[in-house]
Amino acid sequence: MEDDMSTRAIYTFSDTDNTVHVYKHHDGYPYCKFDGGEAGGLVWIKDAEYFAWDLPRFEADEFAASFVRAHKSVGGGVRLIGDQKPWEYASDCEYWYKVACVDGGLYVTVMSVDWFMENDEPRQLPVMEGPLDELLATQRARKEVA
Repeated sequence: MEDDMSTRAIYTFSDTDNTVHVYKHHDGYPYCKFDGGEAGGLVWIKDAEYFAWDLPRFEADEFAASFVRAHKSVGGGVRLIGDQKPWEYASDCEYWYKVACVDGGLYVTVMSVDWFMENDEPRQLPVMEGPLDELLATQRARKEVA
């Protein structure tokens, strides 16, 4: 794989009433294709759909639980952060995924994070954003051509 296996990431799931943060200790880069499969944050979000309510029903806490269910095997590699701000919990994360339901589908904003604080917030550098299925299709096509 092209990226370090311990790339940490925060996943924030938001709806009109709730925001829930999940920490994942490894494979947090956006996308990687390898012999036998694919990995990365976009894939992990897609995997959670299997355990969640069918879209367009989207509840942040329920989807966060589905994300944890999809990726929790043993140990502390995936966990709910609680009400802490993500940068207070895991200041060594390289990516921050912000997920919401827009027009009946998952919409994802992927940020590369420099946890150096500016105005009480970490610096967030946009990597990509859009409907999850479109982002995955673009990444899959890019990796096949490369």
